[in-house]
Formats: sequence, structure tokens, C-alpha cells
Amino acid sequence: MDSKEEKIVTRIRKFTIAIVLPILLSGAIRALAIAMFISPNGFAPGGTNGIAVLLEFAFGINSGWFLLALNVPLFFIAFFFIGKREAVVSTLSMAVSSVLLIVFGLIPEFPIYQPQTNGILAAVAGGILSGASLAIMLKCFGTSGGMAVLATVTGKKFKQLNVSWLTFLFDASVVVASFFVYNQGASFTVKLDPVLLALVSLFVTSKVCDLLLQGFKTAYKFEIVTTKPDELSAEIFESMNHGVTKMPAVGMFSHEERSMLVCVVRKKQISELQRILKKYPDTFAYFGSTSEVIGKFLK
Repeated sequence: MDSKEEKIVTRIRKFTIAIVLPILLSGAIRALAIAMFISPNGFAPGGTNGIAVLLEFAFGINSGWFLLALNVPLFFIAFFFIGKREAVVSTLSMAVSSVLLIVFGLIPEFPIYQPQTNGILAAVAGGILSGASLAIMLKCFGTSGGMAVLATVTGKKFKQLNVSWLTFLFDASVVVASFFVYNQGASFTVKLDPVLLALVSLFVTSKVCDLLLQGFKTAYKFEIVTTKPDELSAEIFESMNHGVTKMPAVGMFSHEERSMLVCVVRKKQISELQRILKKYPDTFAYFGSTSEVIGKFLK
């Protein structure tokens, strides 16, 4: 294999890993969430997925067909108003989900997972899978498609409206609609389970997506203002095996020169660092969580 062929193979491999696999994986995970946990248990979370599930319940037609039909107009909206790349990748991911949902509908005794009497486990499981699918799309392509397309276009038209809130409102409208769809024909009793399960699923989806996007390398950053930076740094070095960054600082009230130490620690080390700080009564410190740590911060 010559160098030209090697470059072609490398490009194909990179394209597959960066584009094809995320699209297939996100679409497959979304389809499993709908087919195994959401649709059989009678609740519809927000977005186009929820609309497709509601239409399946109302008309008895596989949700894959509805999901495919809903994303055709959304593709053109995203293509002309958001971006060609975002439109293509989000639509392809939805297309994978649609095809798989149709295939799953042709398999006898699918899903293997049986509907739960209370549905709470299904809502949690569906939320986990939906959150994973959403995180893959946002991480790899910066777009989630579906209702987010309408929210983004609306936000561009009306600058005063927040896109996140618009997405929430669109999702909430689907959840509200599910109350009326699943209560069709009810005479005296009102079923709130579909709405409550949808809310649980949306909450889990949001949390799982945030966790996967932020990563598991969460830590806490301490900012310490002190007059004894060398002694305090030395003790942190010795006791915690952590590096410390020193910066000059001036108190605007007293106009005294001090030093600010910055130290990033794990959650389990917070109490140990607090114990060290108590030895220095003239020290002022505060800390907060960081979403992700890149690189090593050990000594």
C-alpha cells in the first residue's frame, strides 16, 4: 500500500469514527429508548420523539414512520436557517432511529423488556438512553435536531427569547398534550401517570446528558488569599501531593499585599484541605466545583 492509498484509508477511518459511528450510535440508542421503554409504557417525553409516540398511540401506526415524516420539514428548516452540516447529521441520526423503530415493529414479541406496572423504571431507563443519545449528538456535532431546530430558528427571529427556554416550552407542550391523548375516553378517572413518567424521563435525560458532556473528571477549585503562601503551599505539597499556583493580590480595603493560591482537588480531599486551612486564621478561602479537569494536577 503506497502513501496515497494510506492517506485515503486514514481519511475513511477518521470519517467513520468522527461522523458515521456517532450518527449510527445515537440513532440506535434513541430507537431502543423509544421501542423498549417509552412507547410500551405509555408516556411521551418532549421533542419529536414524544410527538411520534403520541401519534403511534392515537393511530396505531409505528412511531418510526411519524418520526421520519416529522423530520423531513425540520431538515429543510435546519438546512436553510441553521446550517447544512447540522441539518444533515441530525436528520441522518433521526433516520437511523426511524428505520430501526420500523424494523423493531416487525419483530414478534418485541420488546423483550416487558412493560412495568408503575413505569418508573422504564422512565428512568428511557431517560438514561435518551440522555446518552443526546450527549453523543451534542458532543460530536453540536446539535440535537428535533425541537431544538424550531427553538433555534425562533430564537434567531426573536432575539429577546432564550433558546433553552424555547426548547423547554416545546418539550413541555408535548408533555401537556400527552395528558389529553392518554386520557381519551376517560369518564371519571384521570390518568396522571403519563405526564409524571414523561417528567421523570426528561429529568433523567437532562442529568445524564450533562454528566456525559461534562465528563467524570469533576473537581473543586480552591482560591485562597493568605499572608503565608509559602508555608501553606508547602503543607499542601507534603500532605496532599498537590501542586499550587501562586498569584499576587492586594486587599482593596486594607491595601495590604497578599498572595492568592489556586488549588484543584478531588471531592474526597475537600475536608483535608479545609483542615489545613484552619491552621492559618488569617487566611480567606472559597471553593466551587469545576465541570471538567483536563490534564494532571498532582505534584
